[in-house]
Amino acid sequence: MSTDTFSPGSAVVNDVVSQLAGLSADGSVAALRAARADATRYTQGSHDALFAPELAGLTLPDRLYAAWYAAWLTPSHTAAQSYRERLLAASSAPSLSAAALDAVATQGLPAAADAIEAVGGPRLAAILAHTHALITRPATTGKPELAALQSAGLTTRAIVALAQLIAFVSYQVRVVAALQALQALEQPA
Repeated sequence: MSTDTFSPGSAVVNDVVSQLAGLSADGSVAALRAARADATRYTQGSHDALFAPELAGLTLPDRLYAAWYAAWLTPSHTAAQSYRERLLAASSAPSLSAAALDAVATQGLPAAADAIEAVGGPRLAAILAHTHALITRPATTGKPELAALQSAGLTTRAIVALAQLIAFVSYQVRVVAALQALQALEQPA
């Protein structure tokens, strides 16, 4: 994570939310975000921390699969596509990863379990099942889902990081949707 992300008064370099929202740098929505520079900086700082290479317990592909699936379920096609591209770029077997993503997107997670296990084994299957649970039924997610993650080899620290990542992506796609709605209001009809 770059230390200048949190420096008071510094501009946010690589603002993922603005990129996903397709904000014009000189538009009024970008000016609104600039007026809330701390929120922008801390949102980007959270993104940077959750996708930092040194995050213990979850590989970058684990995190990108979870982020893609959370964005896809929310749904945010723009965010899902962005995470998909990053996953395929980071994957050692992009064709297998693409096939697994396509299987989940077209067949749903239970039907695509074989494709997921072929790419990432039971660990990835458990991560995606937990992502699905937290996005689609957060109030009823509990001990059985946590036990499945532990059985798949995730530590308590990794499970907490996974939950934070899923919550962050859910927040991120909602901010992007709000910014896109604001930008649409300033477009002439």
